[in-house]
Amino acid sequence: MADIDAYKDKFSESGQRVLEVALAESRRRDQNYVAIEHILHALANEEAELFNSTMRDLAVDPRSVKLLIEKRLEAGRQHTGKGFKIADETTTLFKRSMDRARSQGRRVIEGSDIFYVLSNDERSLLNDVLQNLGVPAEELAQTARTRIRKIEKEEERARKKYELPSYLKHFGVSLNKLARQDKIPPTIGREREILQMMEILSHRERSNSPMLVGEPGVGKTAVVEGLARMIELEPEKVPARLRDAHIVQLQMGGLVAGTMLRGMFEERIKGIIDEVKEKSHIILFIDEAHTIIGAGAAMGTSSDAGNMFKSSLARGELRIIGATTLTEYKEYIGEDEALARRFRL
Repeated sequence: MADIDAYKDKFSESGQRVLEVALAESRRRDQNYVAIEHILHALANEEAELFNSTMRDLAVDPRSVKLLIEKRLEAGRQHTGKGFKIADETTTLFKRSMDRARSQGRRVIEGSDIFYVLSNDERSLLNDVLQNLGVPAEELAQTARTRIRKIEKEEERARKKYELPSYLKHFGVSLNKLARQDKIPPTIGREREILQMMEILSHRERSNSPMLVGEPGVGKTAVVEGLARMIELEPEKVPARLRDAHIVQLQMGGLVAGTMLRGMFEERIKGIIDEVKEKSHIILFIDEAHTIIGAGAAMGTSSDAGNMFKSSLARGELRIIGATTLTEYKEYIGEDEALARRFRL
């Protein structure tokens, strides 16, 4: 049996979740090894969409399959020895899953790779279970391949949708992507603020960059995250002009960090502006927006971030959602009338 630690860097995020659930199930049963039945149990839970849809395509109740897997787990043996181990048949499964991942141009194993291998092996535990339910091996293999190809195409489309250009990739975070991954909690009770923000962003002729002003901790960022969730999960509630909007939170600290040489900060800001001009559906979100005033001025640049953004805002080349406190708005942004005119409170 191989040691479990030898495999932890060979999995993607989804593959890691499968492995972790398999380990947890083994621990729960006082079995200190990972066998195929543990992996199959984990796939049924962590790759539930793929697993359940494939079973339904085969006219099989997913719950019936899970019950049969559960029986195999109950019959599992105990391995005596120190530490968690990988059973030999699981080692073979992982090697074949890696081969499948590489054939798709990836260097780490996805949960779908493991499911693919199990579905295409006539002697696998999954095939054995399904044959007891009257499903031929060839039918499982074909159905799983079709379902996996469909999911992988959808994932590729999503990857391209949320892919950011060079500067934004380094200095920004896609709130749309986090919303799609359900990593942003639902925003409760802020519908009015979200609606007002959408109205401002939708204007074509007037200033269309909103500034959220409020005391620390009142949920300014949550309003922006709520809009990202709405765009991704409830697009019917979003004006047509905003349905393809991609909200990217700019990391001002990262932009300033490491800009020791003259002109480096200015180059980064110009790079970001150029990228947003090219991809007009991108909306920048700057938390603590008052920090753009003076940002980079000490680095030997001819202009700070505020002035560089101000010019592009005036020409309608980009949209920015800002957030700051009332005190800092008055002290910094309010003192620059030309910049203040570019935002609507």
